[in-house]
Order: sequence, then structure tokens, then C-alpha cells
Amino acid sequence: MDIRTVFAIIPAAQAAESAVAAFQALPLGDNAKLVGVHIAPIAITYGLATDVALASFIEAQIAAADEERKEAEEAFTAACRAAGVSFEWRAEKAPDNIVSPHGGAVARAADIILAPQLAEEASIGRHQLEEVVFASGRPVIGLPAGWTIKTVGKRVLVAWNGGREAARAVFDAMPILTRAEAVRIVSVQGFLDEPSRQFTPGDDIAATLARHGVAVETKSYRATLASVREELKVQALDMGADLCVMGCYGHSRFRESILGGVSHSMLRDLPFPLLLST
Repeated sequence: MDIRTVFAIIPAAQAAESAVAAFQALPLGDNAKLVGVHIAPIAITYGLATDVALASFIEAQIAAADEERKEAEEAFTAACRAAGVSFEWRAEKAPDNIVSPHGGAVARAADIILAPQLAEEASIGRHQLEEVVFASGRPVIGLPAGWTIKTVGKRVLVAWNGGREAARAVFDAMPILTRAEAVRIVSVQGFLDEPSRQFTPGDDIAATLARHGVAVETKSYRATLASVREELKVQALDMGADLCVMGCYGHSRFRESILGGVSHSMLRDLPFPLLLST
């Protein structure tokens, strides 16, 4: 199945070019469209509205958010037009504590969502990737800050532990996997904080993918490094991966990704996009 509707969460102008480049790298069908989404944060304060200092603060926040939205729209529009991409722009507002969930909710009609990450201080309305995943119910590709590589999904690493979330991520990524040059399913066992019942080698899912014509290999081994993140990093760099596919799970506002809560560190440290599903 081809990808035809892609939403991109654009928190600031710096995210526009990465989003457009990633969109073009996906296996797109006819009439594919990129929908840019910007959620401007509304500052929540607990002071009195008549306080002059508070009123000045709120006015400054509104002005800064409006400027960021304007710059983001201009950059997104320019990047799409330069690339000849069919696009649409949507801008909404939400309380600053639910900017990411609101962005995910707006993008629920997407085949896939792109979420470019920015430097920590780069955006007033920056997004938490996991919150976009949980709110949207759709597969989300996080693009590391400063991402410039123009391929996504040519060589794919699948982080596999046999869980429901990992299975969902694999099948959500199927349009990409069936067109990949190489797919490596990696199962890591042996960390003290990993329940043994969660570990399952990737042989069955590899066989399923092979029936879809996916060029797949499996690697199942005991951990020798300090963390799952390090194990996956070694495997990804070894195969020259340009995408990692992972499951995501959570039960509270402070949800973390599967395989030891590595999504934030993965985005910071690995030089390729990360597809998350739940």
C-alpha cells in the first residue's frame, strides 16, 4: 500500500525542510499530500489577570508564538513549493501543557506522521514525540534535530521483542519495509530490567515479512553493552540504517518507549529517523 496522506508537525521554521525532504523520501502514491500542522501554545498562568507584570508576560508570549507560527508557515510553504509538493497548512492553538497531544489528535487522519525534532531551546511549541504517538494512534517518524540525510527506509533496523507494540510498528511500517533494500530484525536479550516473557526472537515476524517480498535478516543475541540504546546503535551503524522501527507503550503521562525507555536518547544520539507505533 502506498502512502498518500502525510501530516508533519511543524513547531518552528527550522523543521520545514526536514519534513519536506522526509516526505519526498517515503513510498508515495498518486496524489500524495503533505499537511503541515502547527500548534501554538497558550501560556497557562496562575496569577491574577490584573497583575501588570503577568499581563505583560502573557502579551509577550502571545506575540512570540504568533511570530513563530508565521515563520513556520512561511518556511513550510516555501519548502513545499520549491520541491513541487502538494501541500496544505493548518494552524491551531492549545494550552501549553497539551501542545503535543493536540498535535497528535489533529493528525489522526494521516497514513503516517512526520515529527521533526528541534534543539531543546529552539521552539516555544516544541513537541514530545511519544505524546504525539499516543494521541494520534498513527505511526510517527521522528526526525533527529538537524537531520539532513535524504533517504528514509532504504535500510531499516527493526527493534523486536515480540510485544504487541512491536508487532503494530512492523505492520504500520509495511509500505516502507516492502520497498526497502535491506531490513534487519534485532532481538536483544539479557538486561536485568527486562522481563523474560517480553523477549521473543524475530523468526516468525521475519518469515511473515519474507512472504511479502521483504529482504529481511534476523539477529538475536544476549546484550554485551550497557543499554539497549547502545546495542541498537551498534547494529544500526553496522548495517548503515536510515530508519529504526520500534514499538511504543505507556500507561501514564510520563510514558516511555519500549525496550527500556530509549526513544529520547535514540533521537539525540542516532543519526537517522525513528518510526514509533503503539
